[in-house]
Amino acid sequence: MISVVGLGPGDPEALTRAAEAALRSGAPVQLRTRVHPTVRALEAWGLVFSSHDERYRTAEDFDAVYAGIVAELLAAGADGDLVYAVPGHPLVGERTVRMLLAQEAVPVRIVAGLSGLEAVYATLGVDPGDGVTIVDAMDIDADSLQPDRAILALQVWSVRVASELKLTLMEVFEDSHEVLVVRGAGIPGEERTARIPLHELDRLPWLDHLTSVWVPAGPRRGVPRARALMAKLRAEDGCPWDREQTHATLRRYCLEEAYEVVDAIDRDDDEALEEELGDLLLQVLFHARIAEEEGRFDLGTIADRLSDKLEERHPHIFGSVVANTAEEVLSNWEDLKASQRPEASGALEGVAEALPALTRSEKLQQKAARVGFTWPDRTGARAKLTEELGELDEALAGQGDLAHELGDVLLAVANLARMSGVDPELALRAANKRFERRFAATEAALGGDITGTDLKVLLETWNRVKDGADAET
Repeated sequence: MISVVGLGPGDPEALTRAAEAALRSGAPVQLRTRVHPTVRALEAWGLVFSSHDERYRTAEDFDAVYAGIVAELLAAGADGDLVYAVPGHPLVGERTVRMLLAQEAVPVRIVAGLSGLEAVYATLGVDPGDGVTIVDAMDIDADSLQPDRAILALQVWSVRVASELKLTLMEVFEDSHEVLVVRGAGIPGEERTARIPLHELDRLPWLDHLTSVWVPAGPRRGVPRARALMAKLRAEDGCPWDREQTHATLRRYCLEEAYEVVDAIDRDDDEALEEELGDLLLQVLFHARIAEEEGRFDLGTIADRLSDKLEERHPHIFGSVVANTAEEVLSNWEDLKASQRPEASGALEGVAEALPALTRSEKLQQKAARVGFTWPDRTGARAKLTEELGELDEALAGQGDLAHELGDVLLAVANLARMSGVDPELALRAANKRFERRFAATEAALGGDITGTDLKVLLETWNRVKDGADAET
């Protein structure tokens, strides 16, 4: 049996009677670390104990430290009773205790002690009932933090740890956000506090193993802030226009914002891209809020569904599948999507109707190719284009449906682009831009307004300025 005893925050007077009884029981005592104020009281009792401090000096990393401690404890606990003493409460910020509780070979008993949390709350005069996120300063993730909720970071035991903590917190809070640093909370004669801006967190010279950092709640930022604003706009006292919107009325805005994102990418304009991505995010927030009001789904379930899909379709990251190239990843992705389609669905299922026609054509033919419906090489695709152009000539001569034959030509062009590794939508967009440049250069060469200018003159000027306009790009 291993009895895990909490030594409390550091004041020997805070040691519980149950903890003292366990320590004095006569069973061998091991301390995770003797670097704790209460240990002086144990020495004064004449208690004999060992510690694992040497592991911190010799192990390669903390994982090795904790694994070594647990292995020694289990070996000793298998032969009889053992007391393992840790700072604070055994279940607060003690990874070795979590590891002990996860195994079943040796029974483990928890002897509670006051944690450092209560001492920090008392020293700072804060109420955790108002909401607080407790984190280990050495294992903190900015994505899990909520800036509108107070944060208590434990084990800020060095300048290096404080520096890493600071950088993480600055992803969520302003650099000037005030934090409270407390050392030796609840320990008479050793308590020390400081209120400083976040960016100065790693400049305090007295940081040690008894240091914690309280980060008061701040204004919402990022997606939580945007989500709250959308809820306000849709509230009864919100914006009349926003309240009237539905999924259907917002449809065209989704398309417009997506195209504006693409335009910013094409212009390589970071500032515009940031703004346009925000406008596109607004559409996601809008639709999520409308669905949430109707009790159908919300932003959280959208994100969870996306996360599930990312994990399922990246088995080379989250599973045992091997994919060493982008082509292998894409092939796996398509195979997984195909396996998830209903059995009755065809190979072309899943291509959105709302896509631009040229893009949809390329995607449809890409899906057809995956089941073998494609030319062996692009020679066949080029020959098909020639055939379709011949039928177009017949339609132009009045011997067929012109719109039908033009559509077939465009379909053949999209297929040839696919087989040549060219995105037909991007190719056409680039051609449009070239046309714009050349036309503008033609207008400029002819003095501006070209209305009524003879076509021969227009074409001669076009050909003369074309190369110059292209050379400027």
